[in-house]
Amino acid sequence: MTKKQVINKIAKGMSTYFTEVEKIKLGESEIDFLLLNTPPICNYRCKKCFTWAKSRKIENPLKLSEILKLIKEAKELGAKNISILGEGEPLLHKDIKKIVAYIDKLGIVPMLATNASLLNKSMVDFLYKHNATIGFSLDTLDPKEYRDFCGDESDLNKVLDNINYARKVFKDDIYQKGNYKVYRLVIHMTVTPQNFKNMSKIQEFCGEDILFDSQPLAIVGDAKKNTKFFGKANTYEEYQKNSPTRYRPMVLSETEKGKNICCLFYYGLAINYNGEIMFDTHAIDMVGYIGNIRDYPLKDLLARLKKIRKLFVDNYEFNYCPVRDKSYKEFVKFIKDSDIISK
Repeated sequence: MTKKQVINKIAKGMSTYFTEVEKIKLGESEIDFLLLNTPPICNYRCKKCFTWAKSRKIENPLKLSEILKLIKEAKELGAKNISILGEGEPLLHKDIKKIVAYIDKLGIVPMLATNASLLNKSMVDFLYKHNATIGFSLDTLDPKEYRDFCGDESDLNKVLDNINYARKVFKDDIYQKGNYKVYRLVIHMTVTPQNFKNMSKIQEFCGEDILFDSQPLAIVGDAKKNTKFFGKANTYEEYQKNSPTRYRPMVLSETEKGKNICCLFYYGLAINYNGEIMFDTHAIDMVGYIGNIRDYPLKDLLARLKKIRKLFVDNYEFNYCPVRDKSYKEFVKFIKDSDIISK
């Protein structure tokens, strides 16, 4: 009897896609992933929010010309994926179509995270045409719980209608290469003590035409204000402890020494909406400690980032995602109390 072939589901544009499907070794270029934050504007008020989108002032955001110049520089340094994951809702950005189209024009994989509430048919068709991978944030299939998590303006039924239209458009683009099945639609679930029991229902909703992805809650941004809401649960803590192995996140990769790591953190560069280099995609509290693309060449800023990233990876114990681990707070304090970046 032959062994049944195991098919691994992966997202187009993530580390496994490049290493296993495209046969590209990460780390050989100056940069593999570029993360762009949009201004902190959002139509939702999620209790789990990694950012301060509902309370932060917008100060001196990058102009479209600056964003396109940055994308071109990233391409020249080797970027293969450009992800627009926050700080606000990307579909509210007035130039989002121009940005995605330019990323695609340069032959880079665009990836966009959205709450899906604004994902009308025109936008779905546009993102499909321009080879984007879309990540939908969805933490429950219960309408009442959804409003409790995301705010009174949220409408689960509308979101599900938008996702279901997208799955009809994108389903013909799913393909298999070897043992890997490649998807351009992802449902990402942030798992908390309140919703972890819903994982099987959301996985079932994904079916065979949407990739399911999950990661544990990170207590950063507005989530810091809602710790009483999230509370404690022994089974959830077990999920947090074992999440990289039991529920492999799509961002999971490895360092040269085989240590679990987030590919966007280790092989990428995150830039805030105003040009500030970030330690990690959601590390808002470290903004201003590395430098701004308006003041220094991107290559020089990347060298600064790599310096403190190596310091963190070599000297601090963490799971795989810096902002989800207790060592992150200790590291932030160290950076703010020292002048290590200027040395």
